[in-house]
Amino acid sequence: TNQEEETKRFSTRDQLLREKGPWKTRRIKARSLTDKSQQRLDPPGGGWGLFGWHTVPDDATSLVITEGEYDAMAVYQATGKPAVSLPNGCRSLPVQVLPMLEKFEKIYLWMDNDGPG
Repeated sequence: TNQEEETKRFSTRDQLLREKGPWKTRRIKARSLTDKSQQRLDPPGGGWGLFGWHTVPDDATSLVITEGEYDAMAVYQATGKPAVSLPNGCRSLPVQVLPMLEKFEKIYLWMDNDGPG
C-alpha cells in the first residue's frame, strides 16, 4: 500500500541518518528541460563525489555505476543493488573518486545508449 511505501521510505532515510550522519550538498546540477546537453554544476569547482554514495551500505561488496542520477535511482529501484552515478556523465570518472571504489569486489558499469547529457 502507499502508506507502507511511505513508511519504508522514511525509515530508510532515518536509518541513513543514524548510520552515516547528516550529509551536505556539494553541488547542484542544473539542466535545461528542452536540451539535456545544456547543464551546469553550481557552484563551479569544488570536490567530486558520486551521486547516491550516501545510500550505499557500508558492507556492500558490489556497486552499479551509471551515467546519470535518474539511471542510478532506477537501477536501485528495479534491482535493489546499490547504485551511484558519475558526477558528469559517461566521460567523467575523476581520479578523486577511485579510492572510494577500491572496497568493492564487483563493479557493474551500467551505461545507456543515448547522446551526452
